Amino acid sequence: MPRDRKTEDAQDLFTRGHDAFNAGEHREAIECFSRAITLRPDVALAYRYRAYAYLELGDRVRALNDLDHAIRLKPDDPQAFADRAAELYAQKSFDLAIADCDRVLKLDPGRAPMYGLRGRAHAERGDTDSALRDYATALANDPENSARYLLWRAQLRLDCEDYAAAQADASAVAAADPANAEAHFTRGTIAQQEGDHDAAAEAYTTCLALRPDHPFALLGRAHCHFVRKDYGAVTADCDRVAALMPGVVKAYELRGTARKALGDLDGALADFNEAIRLAPSSVMPYNYRAGLHYARRDYAGAVRDHMEALKRDPRHAGTFNQLAWVWSTCPDPDVRNGQRARECATRACELTEWAEPGFLDTLAAAHAECGDFDDAVKWQEKAMGLLDGDPDREADYRSRLDQYQVHKPARVAGGPNV
Repeated sequence: MPRDRKTEDAQDLFTRGHDAFNAGEHREAIECFSRAITLRPDVALAYRYRAYAYLELGDRVRALNDLDHAIRLKPDDPQAFADRAAELYAQKSFDLAIADCDRVLKLDPGRAPMYGLRGRAHAERGDTDSALRDYATALANDPENSARYLLWRAQLRLDCEDYAAAQADASAVAAADPANAEAHFTRGTIAQQEGDHDAAAEAYTTCLALRPDHPFALLGRAHCHFVRKDYGAVTADCDRVAALMPGVVKAYELRGTARKALGDLDGALADFNEAIRLAPSSVMPYNYRAGLHYARRDYAGAVRDHMEALKRDPRHAGTFNQLAWVWSTCPDPDVRNGQRARECATRACELTEWAEPGFLDTLAAAHAECGDFDDAVKWQEKAMGLLDGDPDREADYRSRLDQYQVHKPARVAGGPNV
């Protein structure tokens, strides 16, 4: 019987492609798999492995096409469906990912990791109950990967603001494996969301001891430092974030605000300018830069940047508030505009359902600028009634209430009262 030379050559090319893939030579692997496919277009495995090589090169479209082809050739292969499910999840096609997970589990019910992946897809779709059920099944049937499922479940519980349960999951991972940096990072994120910035900073620091190049732990810790007014530490952590991931806008916003607090106004301006360059359609970089202009007594410049922010989001309550503050309180009479201030302050309060004390404080200032001191007193008292017991803030609000009671408008050389 003559030897099938075509099959033999295809097998040789497949073997060479597999060896190239394992050696990290992904373009060579694609070339070998492609030639093998030309000789034997009916072999599903070649498409699947070429998809792996495409994924390594970041070519996700060709990878998904190859996985589709592999499934058409071998529709009873659970691995092809599993690979496609993972890629569909990565491409945020969550419904399709769930459908492929279902097919895998129908073909091979023992594949516990697919419950974990399906749980993540359900979580992204907002189906919390289904996600929790899948995570529980994955944990019961795949204990070797329990840390992964617990951290995914912790994130879901954090998103649902179930902080105690989220912290329990993350802490369980950290207790079982103290060297798991992601567990400590997740603990920090949960504590930060709860408002416990000391605990968050401690968890982030533990994470960074294990992974010094974790940019999001650095950014989270920088935020904790900012809340605690440790501005030097903020700039140090943001310096490292900017070096590791130069495109993270929040790092420049945080560092710019810290530099402003430290009196480095030129450095702050450079950071806000970079944030605007990186995210020209975002609101906050313009508002931050406007605050810097205000601190430099460039009140017209502050108004311009706040207006730019408002163009980008016409429903941004904070921008309305800050514009109203400038028009109500700035020392330059050529910039003040009581009527526009009152309109903007009212809009800010409407957008926040009259529940933000800083916005009511601005509304009071706007009424005072218009000469409506009775209304100014009324709104200032309402603002004070919403304060959370911060004595410095209460004293600040009280000082303006005293002025309105003797028919004096507010004049503030610093920034807005956000």
